[in-house]
Amino acid sequence: MLKRLFFYFIGFIVLAALAFYGFSRWQASREKVDLWAIVPESAAIVVETNDHQVLASHLDKTELWQNMEALPIMQQFQEQMALLDSVSPGKQRLNRFFDKKNILTSVHVTGKHSLNFVFYIPVNSVGEHRLLRTITENIAKNPNFEQSSRKYKGVLLTEVTYKPLDLRYTYFSYHNNMIMSASPALIEEVIRRAALDNPTSVAAEYKSANYLDQPDVYANVYVNNRELPDLLNLFLKDDVMPQVQYLSSLCRSGMLQLKLEDDKIFLNGFSNPEKLKGSLNNNLAAVKPKPILVKEFLPTRTAVMLHFGVQQIARIKQQKQNTAPTNATIDSLATTFKQELVLAYLESNSTRTSPEKVVFARSGNKAQTLQLLQKLNTQAAPKSRLYAGVYGGFRIQQMAVAELPEKLFGALFSGFEQVYTVELGKYILFTDELSTAHALIDDILAEKVWSKSPVQQALQGETLQEANFSLFINTVNAWYILNRYTSDEERESLLQASSFIKKFNQVAVQYAKVEGQYYTSIVFRKQERSNTPESNYNVVFSMPFRSKLISRPYPAQNVIDKSPEVIVQDSAYILYNVTGEGKRTWTDSLGSSVRGSIKQLPLGPEKRLRYVFATASRIHALDNQAQSLENFPFNLADSLNIQRLTILDYNKNGNYNLLLDDDLGNLYMYDIRGNAIQGWQPRSLEYKLAADPQHLRIGDRDIILVMLENGYVYALNKNGDAYQGFPFSLKSPVTSGAVAKIGTDLRRTELTTVTRYGEVITFNLQGRVLRREKLPRPSKRAMFELVQESNEGKSFVYVMQEQGKVAVFDQEQKKLFEKRFVTSAPKLVQYFNFGGDNIIYAITETGPQKTYLYDAAGRLIGGQPLDSNQPVTIYHNETENTFSLYKVYRKELQKVNFRVKR
Repeated sequence: MLKRLFFYFIGFIVLAALAFYGFSRWQASREKVDLWAIVPESAAIVVETNDHQVLASHLDKTELWQNMEALPIMQQFQEQMALLDSVSPGKQRLNRFFDKKNILTSVHVTGKHSLNFVFYIPVNSVGEHRLLRTITENIAKNPNFEQSSRKYKGVLLTEVTYKPLDLRYTYFSYHNNMIMSASPALIEEVIRRAALDNPTSVAAEYKSANYLDQPDVYANVYVNNRELPDLLNLFLKDDVMPQVQYLSSLCRSGMLQLKLEDDKIFLNGFSNPEKLKGSLNNNLAAVKPKPILVKEFLPTRTAVMLHFGVQQIARIKQQKQNTAPTNATIDSLATTFKQELVLAYLESNSTRTSPEKVVFARSGNKAQTLQLLQKLNTQAAPKSRLYAGVYGGFRIQQMAVAELPEKLFGALFSGFEQVYTVELGKYILFTDELSTAHALIDDILAEKVWSKSPVQQALQGETLQEANFSLFINTVNAWYILNRYTSDEERESLLQASSFIKKFNQVAVQYAKVEGQYYTSIVFRKQERSNTPESNYNVVFSMPFRSKLISRPYPAQNVIDKSPEVIVQDSAYILYNVTGEGKRTWTDSLGSSVRGSIKQLPLGPEKRLRYVFATASRIHALDNQAQSLENFPFNLADSLNIQRLTILDYNKNGNYNLLLDDDLGNLYMYDIRGNAIQGWQPRSLEYKLAADPQHLRIGDRDIILVMLENGYVYALNKNGDAYQGFPFSLKSPVTSGAVAKIGTDLRRTELTTVTRYGEVITFNLQGRVLRREKLPRPSKRAMFELVQESNEGKSFVYVMQEQGKVAVFDQEQKKLFEKRFVTSAPKLVQYFNFGGDNIIYAITETGPQKTYLYDAAGRLIGGQPLDSNQPVTIYHNETENTFSLYKVYRKELQKVNFRVKR
C-alpha cells in the first residue's frame, strides 16, 4: 500500500508533463473556479499546497527529508523523478510550473485494499501551456508510454500508461485546470460533481480558514472523519475497527494547518463535532477540557494511551440496543468517576500475545467509589474468597465481576476477563492480571513514570495541557502492537518503513472543546539527540587502581540524588564506590570477594538506600559512608561457601527476607534483623543452583522457584515446603532460570526455560510440562542458555554457543543474529533492554578480554570491541537517547558514552 501510494504520487508528477492543452482551449478556459467544489465527498483527506519551492528547501535543511530518503519507496520515487527530468526541457522550468500555485490532492478509499488519489493542478499561463506541450511531444516519442482517449458525459478523457510499471492515469481538462487520477472511477465522480449546479465545497464550513496566508504554514489539510475508519481499515485488522469507528465519531471533519520544524511535524486547527446519535461527541457532551493529571502513575513503558477528559466519565459508554438490564450498583459506581479516564496499552515483546492493558479512572469521591466496589463484590460473590492484599503500600482487590471496565465505560474497555483494582491516590486502576498490577506498582516506586521522565516532559511541553480526548503513541514501544494489529497485506510495508516510523516515535493527537468546535492538535516528534557522534565511543574517564579489579562494575544509585554510579572490587578485596563523574566516595575492606550482586534497599528509620551484599560467609549492609548498619554483618559458619544473595520482599512493604544459596545446593533464609527463618536452616536441595531463586506471587500464594543445574525444579512456599507436583525433572541439565507468565492460579501460570541442549520447555506450577520445543542445534557441541535482560528481567533471549559461534534467538525462537569470535571458549552474554529499540547485547570473550556490543539488529556498535575482562554495566540516558557503559580491564575502570545509529 505505501509503495502504491508513492507510485501514484510519482504518476502525478509524470502525467503533469503529459497533459496537453490546446492554446485556443486554454484561452477559452480562463474562468476561475473553486477546485474544492469539485472534490468528491468520498475524500478522506484533502491537502492544499501553494509554495513548493519553500517546502522543498525546508525539507532539504532538516533531518525530515534525510529520514524519508532512507525509505525504499522514497528511493524508488527519486528514480522516477530522474525519468521525468529526462523528458522535460529543463528542471528549472519544471520547478517553476509547480511553484506558487494552489494544488489540491484528495485521498480516497476505492476498495478493500486500494487507496487512490485525485490531483487538481492549475495551468496559469501561456508559458506553462508551452512547457506541457513540449514535454508531451517528448513523451510521445518515448516507447515506454501509451495513450488512448474516450468520452464520459461529453468530457474528453485521456488515459496514459507507463508500460514498464503498468502505471495508468486518467486526466481531463476543467476550465484552466488539469484533473488526474490513477482511478478512472474517481475521475468520473469528479466529472459528475462538476456538472452539478453550484456544487458545495466539501470544506465549505472552513471557507474562512486559509492557513496558507500564515507564516511557516506549508499546507491546508482537510480531514473527513466519517471516511477515516475506511482509510485506517486498509492498514489495520478488522477486529480493532469497532474501536476506531467509535473514536472517529468525535468529529465529522476538520481543517488543519501543516507546520514543519526540525524533527517535528505539527498539524493544528479546528474540527467540527459529529452530531449523529450515538457518536462519541454526543456521548461525551464535552464542555470544558480537562488537564492530564495521571502522569504521576503512567509508566514510561506505555505504548498507546487513550485519555478522556470530561466531567462525567460514564457518558462515554456506547449505548447498545437489546442489551441486558444494567446493574444499579455498577451504574452508581460509574457516576463516581470524574474528570479523567485512561486506557493504556503497555509495551509488548511479542506479536503472539495480546498486549497488557490497564485502565485508570479518577474518582470524584474516593470513599463512595470504594464502598460501591465492595458492595459489588458482596452482591456478585457473597461467599467467594477473593484476593485482597497490599503491595508496595497500595491496596489491591480482586473483583467478582468479569469485564467490569466494559460494564462501567463501554466496549472500548473490553478484554478484562478477570479484574483486579488498585488504589492509586485518587485513581482506581483496573487490570486483568495481578502480575501487571505488581509490575506497574514497581514502575511507580522506581519513578519510571511520565511525570519523572524528561522525554515525556519535553513532549508534554509541545502538546495541549488540557483536552477532552488525547491519543498518545510511542511508536518504538508500540512496535510489536503495530505489527500485531496491522493487516497481513500491509505488514511488509510497515517493516520497510520501520526506521522512519521509529525515529518519529512520539505521536500525540488531541481534541479540546472551544466555543462549539474542537481545537485539534497533532504532533509527530522525534526524540532529542545528544552531540555524541553516532556509534563512536567517547571515553568520559579512566580510573586506575593499585590492584587488579576482580569484579564487574556493579550498578548502583547515588544515595543522595539517585544518579547512576558503580561499585567495583579489587584483588585486595577492597570495595570502591565510584560516581558517574569519576569520583571515589567511599571504600571498604571486606577480606573476601563479593558473591552474586550488590543490592540497594531503603533501610533504617529514614528509609535511605543502603548497600546489601554477601561474601563467602557473611551478609553485609553498609551506608553511604561504608559504615555497617546495626546488627550487620551477619556472621555465618566459616565452612559456608555462599554463591549468591537473593532479596525477598513479598508485599513490597520493606519487610525483607535474605535468602542465601551455597555451592552444595543448601538454602538459608534470615530476616533483616538476622533471625533465622524456620524451615531454611538449611533447606537442602542437594545440587547447585543454576540461577537466582525467583519469587512469584500467584493470588495470595508466595512461591519461591528454584532451578538446579541437574534439571530439577522446586517450587517452595515461605516455610520451605514444596508445592504439590514438585520437585520434578526437566530430564536435561540447565544453566539458567525460567521466565514466568503469571496466571490466575498455579495451573494457569506458565514458566519457560531452555535446557543446555536447546529444548525449550514450558511448565506450570502444578509441576506439569505443557510444551517441549527444540531450537535448531547444529551439532552436539552447541549449548544453550536463557538470558534475561540485565536491568528489569521482564524480557529474555535464547543464546546458543558452539565452537566460537554465538547465535541469539528471540522469545518466539526466531534467530536474531549470529556472530563468530576468535576463541572457542564460552562467552559471557548480557542482554540490556531499555524499552523499544533501545537494546544492547554485550558479548565478552574472557580469553582475549574483549567485549563486543551489538544493537537490536545485531550490528557491531563502534566498529570495534572494547578491552574488558568482566561483564559490563550499561545505563540509558532517556533524555538524550545515549548510553553510558562501565567496564573494567586489569587495573582500570572506564566509563564510555556512545550512541546507537538507527
